[in-house]
Amino acid sequence: MKQPKSPQTGFTLIELMIAMLLGAFLTGGIMQIFLGSRQTYRMQENLSRLQENGRFAMDFITRDNRMMGFQGCASRSTIPNIIIDPKNPNPNPAPATLAAGLSTPLVGSDNVTNNWSASACGASNACVAGTDAVTYHFGGSCGGYLTGNMGTNNANIQIPAANSCNINMYDVLMLSDCSAADIFIATSASSGSGVQTIAHANNQNTTNNLSKLYGSDAEVLVFRTYSFFIRNNTGGEPALWRLDNSKPASSTNPIELVEGVENMQILYGADTDVTPDGTANYYVPAGTVGLSMNQVVSIRVSVVVRSMNDGLAAQPVAYTYNGATVTPTDRRIRRVFTSTIALRNRLP
Repeated sequence: MKQPKSPQTGFTLIELMIAMLLGAFLTGGIMQIFLGSRQTYRMQENLSRLQENGRFAMDFITRDNRMMGFQGCASRSTIPNIIIDPKNPNPNPAPATLAAGLSTPLVGSDNVTNNWSASACGASNACVAGTDAVTYHFGGSCGGYLTGNMGTNNANIQIPAANSCNINMYDVLMLSDCSAADIFIATSASSGSGVQTIAHANNQNTTNNLSKLYGSDAEVLVFRTYSFFIRNNTGGEPALWRLDNSKPASSTNPIELVEGVENMQILYGADTDVTPDGTANYYVPAGTVGLSMNQVVSIRVSVVVRSMNDGLAAQPVAYTYNGATVTPTDRRIRRVFTSTIALRNRLP
């Protein structure tokens, strides 16, 4: 009688080798799909973040620079009456900075060094050399409309207590309506009965008399002065920063606004017509011979924003910026964002 065949109890070496080879092919294919998907995800995530950073950077610069030279309802041709004592050490910013800000509310710095400003660059000289910086000054609206007419031109100023001005003693303020503007130091600021009372005594100012009797259509503005520039953060990454020039440098001043911004170049559009029409005749860098910053009606800002991660491209990706082709040493992705900003307080 024939014995039944015994069931298979294993695999031959050849069968095992074939199975292992097929498994390796499958595993390799899965790994290839995974790595490709991961790289695609990294690329898309970095591009999205890069575009977002570029949009934020241009938004910050555009929004703030449009306020340059703002002095309330007073027109561009209105020359403020300044009663601040130039020898007074109390106002913040200092009188020299204030005077420069009032006479030239826009200041450009072309191709700065890494230590162009101690307040901006810090003790580590962290500013990015070769980039541009811009400083601008304006009166900041904060809901400080007068609660009534002034009885005399040396009377205290009263505004609603519910304002966002945050006015303190020694702050530099502007009082403006559609026909005049006065700039002075607040010698006191006290609140009570729904109003905030602001004094402008002659112990800090050359006189306590304003240029006119202001009515309820007048507004108190707070003097603002800021600088935009490129600086490396604590991680060594370049970023767009903003310095509040009216406050001392501290751990929170300047502040980092947008990371990944490695360069900024600014051209200034000057309206040189005998009768200004608000249109720039040419665009040149700050410091160009013949350029008067008081003729500038627009600025053209161009920034280079890079991805936060390296190794995204197979090889360094060249890009064109400021008229030159640049080939970086890393494999990050870069994009150039450019915008022309009309300085609306300089327009007719």
